[in-house]
Amino acid sequence: MTPKTLTRQEMYDLVWSKPMTQLATEFELSDVGLKKICKAAQVPTPGLGYWAKLANGKKVVKTELPTLYPFQSQFVHIGGGNSARYGYYDETEQTEEELAQMELPSPPKFDETIDEVRAQIESLVPLIPIPKTISKPHPITEKLLGYDAAIAKEKYCIYKPRYQHPTGQRLLSALNSFFTYFEKLGFRVKVHGPRTQAMSVDMDGKYHYFRFVCFDDGNHFYRRKSTPGKAYGFSWTSDQDRMSENKDYREYVDITPEILRDLAIELLMNIEERKRDHVHWLHQRQVDKKNDAISKIAERKAKATLRRRKETERLIEMRMDLMNQALKDIIRAQKMRDLIEALDQKSNAASKEIPGFKKWRSWAMHQVNSLDPLNMSAKRAGRWIEKFNLK
Repeated sequence: MTPKTLTRQEMYDLVWSKPMTQLATEFELSDVGLKKICKAAQVPTPGLGYWAKLANGKKVVKTELPTLYPFQSQFVHIGGGNSARYGYYDETEQTEEELAQMELPSPPKFDETIDEVRAQIESLVPLIPIPKTISKPHPITEKLLGYDAAIAKEKYCIYKPRYQHPTGQRLLSALNSFFTYFEKLGFRVKVHGPRTQAMSVDMDGKYHYFRFVCFDDGNHFYRRKSTPGKAYGFSWTSDQDRMSENKDYREYVDITPEILRDLAIELLMNIEERKRDHVHWLHQRQVDKKNDAISKIAERKAKATLRRRKETERLIEMRMDLMNQALKDIIRAQKMRDLIEALDQKSNAASKEIPGFKKWRSWAMHQVNSLDPLNMSAKRAGRWIEKFNLK
């Protein structure tokens, strides 16, 4: 199916305009799959019996579309796998002439400054508590525990268990809280690979990778020598081998709810800034496409003008060549006539006929008449004039 990206409002209007089974068919999905997509985007859908009640004139309740925080996804991506990730958009095919004439929208403006958005996010993001024990492990937390147990059983594995010691347990508890918090906001949390275990949160289809490591776990290849007294390292990256070389790399003595809150704010601000950059990029892309189209049309016209000028020059040159050749042929024909006349005089003055002269003279006169443009027939003259390509 062709990937589609809709706003939450557009999706909301669609799911309340027709039954889910019918809409799912149009999207080439199952109704269950489409409902899951709506749930992830926090778009409410009609409950069981809604359409039957509506058809029978009974009173129905339409759930309002909830307003999300500014940093939550405002889009619904349907189909396309990675093509539906953040930044995907449909572009209408346009000719260069259409692009050159299109009316550009005004440069993008935002209702709130980036500082106002930061203040709003900071007011909305709470401290993320870190319990001493994990009462309800997140599915990703369960995966990490499973990976740890499998690594511990392998005798010659280069990787070491990450969470089988007190500081590791503290890190796992913090990660569990981190995962749970972002999932409640509508993010998708993932772990990539049982060995390297790069983690990410995904909003609007864009993976935001991060590494949170404990210096007591024995996996020393992912970091430089840590600062004395520090127990944890963090960076927004998927590369564990060189994470400490990133500009955003930082180390902590302990992981606290304040640290998790700061990281959450940092990520949400990063997403907001990327979205704004993307909006500016889309506008600039339209500007560039229009300017490129104008430049290409101007270049094409200039080349066409140059080509026509060269063709005209070649045509004039060809016509002059025809005229010059005709003038040369007239001169040659006249000189040949002079030669024939001179030989005629010699033949008349001779006491006896020059051997073969009559045949030569007949041949020579034929050549003169064939060569001389002044002797052309009307038909031959027409063919000659056609070569001038006069229109």
